[in-house]
Amino acid sequence: MAHLIPWSDRFVYEKIERIDTSAGRVYSLPKNVHVPSVTTILDRTKDKALLKEWADRVGQGEAVRQKEQAAYIGTWMHHTLESILCGDPLSLGPDWLAMKGHQMAFTLANKYFGALSEIHGSEVGLYYQDRYAGTTDLVATYRGKLAIVDFKQSVRTKRHEHITDYFHQLAAYAVAHDWKHGTSIDYAAVLVAVQDGTTQEFTTTGREFSQFKAQWMARLTAAEVAERPPED
Repeated sequence: MAHLIPWSDRFVYEKIERIDTSAGRVYSLPKNVHVPSVTTILDRTKDKALLKEWADRVGQGEAVRQKEQAAYIGTWMHHTLESILCGDPLSLGPDWLAMKGHQMAFTLANKYFGALSEIHGSEVGLYYQDRYAGTTDLVATYRGKLAIVDFKQSVRTKRHEHITDYFHQLAAYAVAHDWKHGTSIDYAAVLVAVQDGTTQEFTTTGREFSQFKAQWMARLTAAEVAERPPED
C-alpha cells in the first residue's frame, strides 16, 4: 500500500523497549535505565472518585467488561490508523468489535488526515531525561504546525474541560520531544472517534498548552515524591 501522506526524515527516532509489569508500564532506556510510562504516571496521580462511582453504579463486573471491550476496540482502531499512515497492508480483526475499530479508524482518517501535510513519525517512542517515557501516536505537521497528535476512541462524546488527562499526555510527549530533538512544539491535537460514528477534534496551543506542560511536570514530580522510600 502506498503512503497517502509524505514522510519526513527530519527527526531520527530510536526504539525504546516497553515493558508491562504488575506495577504499571515502564520503559527501558539506554544504559539499562528503567522509567515509568506517561500513562502510568497519569494513572497514579489522577482523581479516580468519578471512576469509582461509575463502577459502583454499574457493578464491578460490568465495569471491567466495558473497559476491556473499549480497550479492544481501541487497539484495532489504532492498528488500522497506523497501517493507513505507514502504508502497510491492513490486518482485519476476527470479530465484530474489531470491525467497529476498523470502521472508527476509517471515519477518523477520512475526517482529519487531509490536514496532515507531513508525517515525522508514527508510534514514536520518546523519553525525558531519566524520568519518564512514552509512545505518542503521531508526530506530524498538522494544520501547518509541528504537532503531537493522539488518537482516542470513546463510547460517548467528550467535552474540552473533561479531558485534561489527554492534554497532559500530549504535553508530556511535547516536553520529551523538545528535550530530545531540540524542538519547541506548541501545538497538539486529540482526535476522537466516538462509537456512534461521530468524531471530535480537540487542539491546544499557546498559553493553554504551556499551562498543560507545567501541570504535567507538577504531576510528574508528585509521582516521583510518592515513590521515594521514607526517610529514617
